[in-house]
Amino acid sequence: MTYQRLRDILCDNMSTYFHERPQFTLYLLSIMRDIRRILFIFLAISNAIDGFLFKRKGLLLVPSVAFRDLSSTSNWILYNQGWFYEENPIQAVFMEKTLELIVRKDLDRNRVKMFTAEGEKRKDICIDGLNREVCTRTDDDGCVKNTFTITNQEMELFRQPGGKILFQVTVPYKNIQTIGEIYLCDDDGITFISDIDDTIKITQVTSSIETLVNTFSGQFKAVPGMADIYRHWQRTYNATFAYLTASPDQLYPFLREFFDREQFPSGSAHMRHFTWLDANFIAFFMSSNYIKKKTETLHMFLQNTRRRSFVLIGDIFQKDPDIYASIYAQYPDRIARVFIRKYKDDDQGQQKLEKIFKDIPRTKWTTFETGDDLPKDIQLKLK
Repeated sequence: MTYQRLRDILCDNMSTYFHERPQFTLYLLSIMRDIRRILFIFLAISNAIDGFLFKRKGLLLVPSVAFRDLSSTSNWILYNQGWFYEENPIQAVFMEKTLELIVRKDLDRNRVKMFTAEGEKRKDICIDGLNREVCTRTDDDGCVKNTFTITNQEMELFRQPGGKILFQVTVPYKNIQTIGEIYLCDDDGITFISDIDDTIKITQVTSSIETLVNTFSGQFKAVPGMADIYRHWQRTYNATFAYLTASPDQLYPFLREFFDREQFPSGSAHMRHFTWLDANFIAFFMSSNYIKKKTETLHMFLQNTRRRSFVLIGDIFQKDPDIYASIYAQYPDRIARVFIRKYKDDDQGQQKLEKIFKDIPRTKWTTFETGDDLPKDIQLKLK
């Protein structure tokens, strides 16, 4: 007899049982509660059993960047980043159900399971598909972080449309491989470095519940007009793009779907990595150590190029203005513009920005709420 059928019998005959056999009714109700608990556990285990018997390993690569070697005129330095992991389906189910109790919405298990997967530490991975094989090892969290050098001649041989190269990464003796992308950032030209959350994607990072909902449930939503203006700038200035975010790299596959669906310009992505040493997802998302990560990444772009100009795009809802003001103070001739998203009626936020940007000429920074508020012609004087 199914749980549904037992419940129907009890409901249809409740009054009779209650009046004629109260002790028996209480006994059956107790059984029904036990069955409900057993069914919940069974459903959770049955949904995960395929993965439990054969835990799936995966290799995630996040698009990175390449710079000319400033100590040599004939080489490029390529940065490689990613994560080698093993899924944990049981933990994924329990995390999913726990979060659903908090947010009261159905969540995307494919996203959740990336946060319960375990890094494959100290494992060999190899880059091939270029002229030579380059091997490295994952760190204690399973992360891939390495650089390698290729010549100008090799770069021209493997350069793809869109100013990038493609390469393959494999795990030796395993049937695991994936394709990586590295975007070229030459000495000259213009790069737009953009935050993601609440700059081009609606996340509502000031609310813990909304952050969870907008991260783990439904389609990611774009800030209106942002993809259009980014594509316009890309065409007009032959610009490259880099995406710099406090979000964890476990979200990158789903952010990539978002970029492709909304038709944002492709580019490198610079993210943090979430581990269970972090207190929890919300604490990780709200923690201030992303300031250090963002600042280091901006320095990487500026220190590895001599003449390239940069436009910095972020929002007021976290610490982007403080980070960008600090970077501008160190590289005033290299930062062409700063754009900060805020709500139009946020007068207090405007006053805050006036104070933070007091040393930046007013003509070099402005605010916006949607992409329609941003200028199509930003009057760049490229070096």
